[in-house]
Amino acid sequence: MKVRRSAAYALHALMYMVRHSTQLPATTETIAKAEGVPSGYLAKIFQRLVKAGFVRAARGKNKGYVFAKQPEEISLLELFEAVEGGPLFDDCFLKHCECAGTRENCRIYAVWHNTTRQIKEVLEETTVANAAWGHPEHRFLSLPESLEGTKTRHKSKLAESEKTAS
Repeated sequence: MKVRRSAAYALHALMYMVRHSTQLPATTETIAKAEGVPSGYLAKIFQRLVKAGFVRAARGKNKGYVFAKQPEEISLLELFEAVEGGPLFDDCFLKHCECAGTRENCRIYAVWHNTTRQIKEVLEETTVANAAWGHPEHRFLSLPESLEGTKTRHKSKLAESEKTAS
């Protein structure tokens, strides 16, 4: 299983919305800036989140997104599969093998099946709300281009302060 960046961005966006629930609706631009995610990419992810019924667009004076479904009711498995476009796990990673992949006739399949079942259970039990309050706030390592100048200026100020301190 490999969860793509889009699923990670979706989770971080929804965790942001949970942590800032009193400030909703939130725009994708606001969330992108706060989380260090490319705004255009996040807007496309939000289209999937709307289609999945997790969020809805707020109209009128305060534009942005609000939860359409309570974050306590959105499991990580449900979120990841909605963003990824299907199940996270295939039946067996050796599905082209001649053994026909059943738990009874293939030890590898049995291990794969049991392991993926356990991971699915954990992802089903963990909600977006749980994740938001059990995960430290942080920014992704790659900043949007609009913030790159800020990062460079901060590094040069840090270097200057280290020179004067020594």
